[in-house]
Amino acid sequence: MRYVSTRNSAVQVDFEKVVLSGIAPDGGLFVPLELPLFEPQEIANWSTLSYDELAYRVMSPFVGETIPEADLKRMLKEAGSQFSHRSLAPLHQVDRNEWVLELFHGPTRSSKDFAAQLQARLVQYFLRKRDCRAVVIGATNGDTGLAAIEAFKHCEETVVVVVYPEAGVPQDQLRHLQAVAHPRVHQFAVNGSFDECQTLVSRLFRQWPCTRHEAISFNSSNWVGVLAQLVFYFHAVLQLGGGQRPIGFSVPAASFAEVYAGYIAQKMGLPITQMIVATNQNDALHQLFLKNHYSRLRANKTLSPAMDLSIFSNLERFLWELYGHDDQAVSALMEHFESSGEMTIANEFWLQARMIIDSYAVSDEQTLEEITSLYRDTGYVIDPHTATGVLAARLYRRSLVAPMVTLGEISPAKSAVLLGELGISVSPLHHPLAEHGLVQIHRIQADDLDTLHQLLGTL
Repeated sequence: MRYVSTRNSAVQVDFEKVVLSGIAPDGGLFVPLELPLFEPQEIANWSTLSYDELAYRVMSPFVGETIPEADLKRMLKEAGSQFSHRSLAPLHQVDRNEWVLELFHGPTRSSKDFAAQLQARLVQYFLRKRDCRAVVIGATNGDTGLAAIEAFKHCEETVVVVVYPEAGVPQDQLRHLQAVAHPRVHQFAVNGSFDECQTLVSRLFRQWPCTRHEAISFNSSNWVGVLAQLVFYFHAVLQLGGGQRPIGFSVPAASFAEVYAGYIAQKMGLPITQMIVATNQNDALHQLFLKNHYSRLRANKTLSPAMDLSIFSNLERFLWELYGHDDQAVSALMEHFESSGEMTIANEFWLQARMIIDSYAVSDEQTLEEITSLYRDTGYVIDPHTATGVLAARLYRRSLVAPMVTLGEISPAKSAVLLGELGISVSPLHHPLAEHGLVQIHRIQADDLDTLHQLLGTL
């Protein structure tokens, strides 16, 4: 399997280069030159496989010959070894033909865990092969950073750099982040928004100051973050329909990686007939699919903080698919967005996306009502992020015959205080990351790339 940049398909690289990267040298994102296509019967034959065995069947075409079969299978098995549920991602029925796919049974209780655990093993494998070290860096508003720290803390070949908005991370997760006193973990608290943190990290990759170390992203701009998401869709489709039955998905928009992964999973052979993008009042994605207008907005604080953003890096990969792998068109679109903060997709491609994708923006009031009504009617507890997806799924599903699955990306335990105020008792999460020692937190301004360069130069 060969990979190219969304902005320049002239240069091809292999899976190893993609894993050990942040963004492509031209500022684009790496994408596979072609997608594997699985026949319906082949997918159906995977119904009895364990999660790690299914992951191998889905991922191996993307890995190619860069990793021997035995090593890849071992890493996939190890990636799920710390999950608290045997199936890793169990399904829970919440209504007639409506389900929640629980993706939060990993060590930090979020959907980011499987990707982070797998990425840490892949990175270590290739770094040892090259006998070199790397800085693993990314922006987070809580979950992604915690998952990366937990996954990479045993990888001696890496230093982890976490960039986060000091006023944009929920207090309980901020406490967990700031309790991490590990010699190979450095935290940068930014006086700005999460979108500004993402922009700062993107600029950093383009002007990387540490020539002695590889620069690797732990955000889903790294292809491994998408690759892990693909397995979620295959797993759910096989559990509910043996790979043969049409299924719809509702995705709380904490990132666009999940949406993009579902879109290409359908191209790979899954019978996905609908995807619903659920947002909170930070509705940049909803406006894109509703009105074909995408813009960079100032994020408002909501009850679903992981969704309080308006810049989604994997939208670029999605555009690359929509535009038929036209790297020049994608490059022009992204350059215009980066300079103006706005984007409109060519109408024919927007209509093509709307054939499978719907969207809905959920208010905080609707979120609270969905949490309380679902608990009252079923006894099942969901967090605010999942609530946006469950409500959007019920309101906007196109078929009552096809199962509708909401991605449950964050454990309700992370919202224990809010749920307690609603009269729903949930044990708070006791995070495994706290260690003794000096916490390394640097405070910088959102536009202060020079200070970030200087501090990284000392690593």
